[in-house]
Amino acid sequence: MNRPTDKQIDDVLAGVASAEEARQVARWLATEEGSKYIASAFDRDAQAIAQAINPGDEELYVPHPIPSEEVWVRIRKQLLRYRLRRVMFRVAVVLIPVLVLVGLYTRLESRVDLFGDVDYEEVYVPKGERLQMMFQDGTKVYINSDTRLRYPKKFGLDSRNVELSGEAYFVVAKNKKRPFVVQLDGPSIHVVGTSFNVQDYPEDDKITVSLDEGKINMHFVSDKEIPLSAGQQAVYDRKHDTCQVLSSSNIQYFSLWKQNIISFKDLSLSEVIVKLQRWYNVEFKVEGKIPDDLLITLTSNQTILENVLRDLEKITPLTFDYDVKSKIVWIRRKSRF
Repeated sequence: MNRPTDKQIDDVLAGVASAEEARQVARWLATEEGSKYIASAFDRDAQAIAQAINPGDEELYVPHPIPSEEVWVRIRKQLLRYRLRRVMFRVAVVLIPVLVLVGLYTRLESRVDLFGDVDYEEVYVPKGERLQMMFQDGTKVYINSDTRLRYPKKFGLDSRNVELSGEAYFVVAKNKKRPFVVQLDGPSIHVVGTSFNVQDYPEDDKITVSLDEGKINMHFVSDKEIPLSAGQQAVYDRKHDTCQVLSSSNIQYFSLWKQNIISFKDLSLSEVIVKLQRWYNVEFKVEGKIPDDLLITLTSNQTILENVLRDLEKITPLTFDYDVKSKIVWIRRKSRF
């Protein structure tokens, strides 16, 4: 088999080669000659590689057992990020087991794009449920009802990216070399290691980020960046593309849900209904006229819906009657009001 030219190899690594060129390069790398090329490249650049790696980064180059497709995606990211492009490529390749190269060639037969996106998993927590999970880096996530979280099967070398639609509380494991990025509907949150709550339901007009510990940066499509410190909350208005930063002495109030504590602060009845419908997977219906200026503030450790409704009755001029069979809560104004 003829050896590919250096340009062909570089084009494949840069993601600009044709599908056929990518197949040819992958076939050649799986041959004895290709293996010798990789080995000689490693020997030639070993000293340069050692100088390029900063102390503390060595774990990034350990040969983890990861899928071949993701290995190549990681390689490409490194190539685009560092000046020592070939050096980084050779490091990654040498650490890949030989079977990975064979697997790469096999996958190329059924895939046109050699450098496709990393495979993602998605978890959906339906209404009436909550979930706690932990990523491979030690980051914990508490996921609220009616929420979707997309995440790669394994985080990349230079970043840890997830996508959120709904509400979640993140306790991010610290790693200055690999920032944790939460992509929302528009803005994104960039952190190194901290704890914060994010509420970003697609039907809501606003995105709310509440920071318990550490520091984060919110990035916007307009390239605007807003830093947040512990005790601050960012409220982003989708319609007007504006962001307001508020300070709170009790910032943990906004994430009490992860402790199964119901908390409302100056919310309208319609806002309370939306939250309870998500949390309990029930429907609310209103009979008669309800005061437009009614604002509700409540903190309750009751977890049974009927008990929460009784608490609401104590502080509002309303009654809440739950029909278990139909899963409908009827809201009516109390007769004495």
